[in-house]
Amino acid sequence: MDNCEELMPKYLVFVKGVVDSDDLPLNISREMLQQNKILKVIRKNLVKKCIELFNEIAENKEDYLKFYEAFSKNLKLGIHEDSQNRGKLAYLLSKKAVENSPFLERLKKKRYEVIFMVNAIDEYVVGQLEYDGKKLVSATKEGLKLEDESEEEKRKKEEKKQSFENLCKTMKDILGDRVEKVVASDRIVDSPCCLVTGEYGWTTNMERIMKAQALRDNSMSSYMASKKIMEINTDNGIVKELRKRDVNKNDKSVKDLVLLLYETALLTSGFSLDDPNTFARRIHRMLKLGLRIDDDDPRLDDDVDVPPLEEN
Repeated sequence: MDNCEELMPKYLVFVKGVVDSDDLPLNISREMLQQNKILKVIRKNLVKKCIELFNEIAENKEDYLKFYEAFSKNLKLGIHEDSQNRGKLAYLLSKKAVENSPFLERLKKKRYEVIFMVNAIDEYVVGQLEYDGKKLVSATKEGLKLEDESEEEKRKKEEKKQSFENLCKTMKDILGDRVEKVVASDRIVDSPCCLVTGEYGWTTNMERIMKAQALRDNSMSSYMASKKIMEINTDNGIVKELRKRDVNKNDKSVKDLVLLLYETALLTSGFSLDDPNTFARRIHRMLKLGLRIDDDDPRLDDDVDVPPLEEN
């Protein structure tokens, strides 16, 4: 049998070899062979040996990176389909960690482990995956809680958030329906802001997957798609300066700056721009302000309604 799905699961399709067994009866039809109990034992042992081999490869960093780049999607498919070996396969995925996302700045500072999940299949994997009996938490959704703060730290944080309430309100007025709300963030350390999705809706990655479906149900998409929430970093110099200047939402340069922060947050948070030309013109306009050059581009006047931005 050249291709025997009964011996190897689909997610191990890249494994090639020969199985020789004295326990299987000869001159037997394929249909009868599928019902043979010995075949199930062979399959179980083959999968076990494959996972042991993957763990041996993981001991060498260079070899593992090559293996992961080529077959990571197969491992993730295995987590989705193979409940018996889900935990063993999950350890093979933990080698890949997020480095530069603004969502993870606070988590990295507190030395939390984060699994890097950006491929389409990852959304199906994470729904099946648990660690030590606990469900995984998305770092890109609202409501991320880090339970290692003292009462004094929590009190100071709340006081700081209250001092930025007026700025959050002004930014929400400028951004309008582009975001559901603007709030002070607990998750970012260096970046000025980021965009997160609602706790019970789709993640950014899932929205991207669903929008790529040619025959998608638009009514379901509009129901499940989460409103974006803008989180600002109260320790960032840009955000601090905005608050000091008692932001005026009718100021043209302030509007450009807030919209520019929003558009850059879209990119760093995994979304994409619907109109990159408007984004580029806005950057050029801010460069002119920095160089004290008169702006002669009428396309970014106050009365021009910037088109809404959305994910791919």
